[in-house]
Amino acid sequence: EHARKRAMRKALFKTKTGEEEKSWRQRKDEKKSRKEDKMIREAEDFKNGKVYRDTEAEDFWKSKVEKEYGSLADARPGANGIKGANRGKPYTLSIAIPGSFLLNAQSAELRTYMAGQIARAATLFRVSEVIVYDETSRMTDEQLDSYWGGHWHGDLQPAEGNNECNFHLARILEYLECPQYLRKALFLRQRPLQYAGLLNPLDSQHHLKAYDLQLRFREGVILDKPVKKGRGALVDIGLDKELELEDETPLPAGTRITVEMGPPETDGARRFRGKITSAKRAAAATGQYWGYSVRIAKRIGEVIDHDKYDCIIGTSPNGARAAELEVDTMKHSNILVVFGGIEGVDAAIEGDEAYEQTSAEEAFTLLLRPFVSNGSRSERIEENVLVGLSTVDARVADLYGYAG
Repeated sequence: EHARKRAMRKALFKTKTGEEEKSWRQRKDEKKSRKEDKMIREAEDFKNGKVYRDTEAEDFWKSKVEKEYGSLADARPGANGIKGANRGKPYTLSIAIPGSFLLNAQSAELRTYMAGQIARAATLFRVSEVIVYDETSRMTDEQLDSYWGGHWHGDLQPAEGNNECNFHLARILEYLECPQYLRKALFLRQRPLQYAGLLNPLDSQHHLKAYDLQLRFREGVILDKPVKKGRGALVDIGLDKELELEDETPLPAGTRITVEMGPPETDGARRFRGKITSAKRAAAATGQYWGYSVRIAKRIGEVIDHDKYDCIIGTSPNGARAAELEVDTMKHSNILVVFGGIEGVDAAIEGDEAYEQTSAEEAFTLLLRPFVSNGSRSERIEENVLVGLSTVDARVADLYGYAG
C-alpha cells in the first residue's frame, strides 16, 4: 500500500519536462544559493562603485503613487487633490492634564492604556500641544532637567509619594506621537514603554508609510554617519533611501527633525535631497495634522498663561455649558483646555502657593462642564478629555464657521 501511494505521488507531481518535482529541501537549498549569489554580486558592485538599485521596491511605491494620483507628476510638490488633506483650522487647541490621574490604574498595562486614550483624543481633535502638569506642585527643576536631559529612565514605580506619574505619562505620549519608523532610534527600552506596543496605533496623518511620497514633508532622525566636509548630514526618513540635507547642520546625531524633500526620484539616485523645516510649516503647507508637542509643567500656575493663550478653559462639574463659550473670530485663536485630577482644577490651584489666583473662577476665561447630563457618580479624566474636546471643538468651529 505504501509503495502504491508513493507511485501515485510521483505520477501526480511531474514537471513539464517529465522529471520528478524537486523536494522541498532541494528547493530551499537552491533558493538559499541564489540569495547568496545575489548578495555576492551586490557586494562586488558596491566595491566597484556601482550603486545597487532595488527596482522591486521602487516599482512598488511608484505603482502605489500612480494608482492613487494617476501619475508621478501629480504627486510632485504643489500638486492638488491630496487625499486626506484639509485646510487648517483657524484656531489652535492645546490641553493640560495632571499626570496624577495615572495613579488610579491598578497595573502598568492599565496606565499605558489610559495614557493611550489621551494620545488618541489629542490626535482625533488635532491638538497641537499636550501639557502634563504636577497638581501637587512638588516637582523640582532638577527632576525636570533630568527628564529632558536624558537621565530619567522610568525605573521608579509611580506612587502617591513621588512625581513619577507625570514623567511616565509624558514619555508614553511622546512615544505614541512619534512615527513608528523613528521609535527605535529615539526611545530606549524603558519601563513606561513596556506595554506601549499593545496599544492601537494613532495612525496620525504625519505617520507616513514607506510608499507615501505624495507629501514632500516627512519626519526624520539625523544618522550617526560620517559625511564629507561641506556636505549635509544623512537623515533616516523611513524610506528605502536616506535623505541628505542640502546644508551642513550643527544638530547632533539622534535629533528628530522635520524635512522638506524633493519630488519622487525616477533616475535611481542614491539618496533623496532635502532641507530642515518645521512641523508648523509642514502642517500649513499640506493641510495635514502634524502631531502634538509634549511639555511638562511643575505646577498649574506655569500652565495658565494668558499672554500665550487667547482663551483658557477649565473643566468642572459645576461649570457652564459650551454654548456660553465665546472667542475672537477675527484672529487665529490659541485655546487651552485644562483638565483637573480627582479633586478638580480647584484643588490644583489651591495647592499652587506660587500662583497669584486663589480660585478657578479667577484663573480661567471660562469654567466648562463637559457632561451636560451624567448618569455616573464619577467622571474619569480620559472621558472628560474626549467629551470636553468634542464640545469645545464643535463650539469654536461653529463660531468660526469652520466645516473642515
